[in-house]
Amino acid sequence: MPHPAYLVGTAGAGILLISLGVTLALTLRIRRLRVERERVLARAYEGFARDMHDIVGHWLWLASIKGELAHRRAAGDARLREDLEEVIQAVRQAAHAVRNVSAARHRLSFPGEAARARALMEGFGAYCSVRVDTDELPEPVSTALGAVVREGVTNMLRHSQVKRCAIELVEHGDLLRLTVVNDGAPRREAPSTGGETGSGVGNLRHRLGELGGTVQAAGGTDGWFTLIAEVPGNYSE
Repeated sequence: MPHPAYLVGTAGAGILLISLGVTLALTLRIRRLRVERERVLARAYEGFARDMHDIVGHWLWLASIKGELAHRRAAGDARLREDLEEVIQAVRQAAHAVRNVSAARHRLSFPGEAARARALMEGFGAYCSVRVDTDELPEPVSTALGAVVREGVTNMLRHSQVKRCAIELVEHGDLLRLTVVNDGAPRREAPSTGGETGSGVGNLRHRLGELGGTVQAAGGTDGWFTLIAEVPGNYSE
């Protein structure tokens, strides 16, 4: 029969090995959690930055456009034109800052942005039709498609002399397809596939990509510009 001291020593060694194993496992677990935390924080920061561009940037660019229109109409008033130039410059400075600073997230929705887009375009004297052939959208899908509508309207006001536009959300096979189209865009010698689009459309591609969707932007030779976003029709969180 083994000596009691031997048994005690063996048990102690076993407990020590178990403790070391548990400590090592916990240490590795803590390291993995720290790495995952940094990844989550990085994704959150990127998300906030995209939302800031989509939300605040839209209204700043709208303010800039309205300021430029007022500046043109004030051709006979030098003092007023000078004041408006300062306003426009301040808005542009703020728009630049928005691209580099993130803040609290504000949730978009497709129905809200579609209604706002129609009212806004009609305020500019443009005809805007909205067609929706689908039922209630999951919140992430509604948020992403709302961002697409907002970016589309922002591009219309910045780059086009728009008189007509349309927003259409339909089921297309296994996908939901959102189309935002407008006239008055700069005419091209050859159709554009959207490869040269800026950060706004790039942000949309990232956002829709997280839902398994895609975004395409194209300008035509006839002065029409088209923005198309597709997401899986069976998306679930």
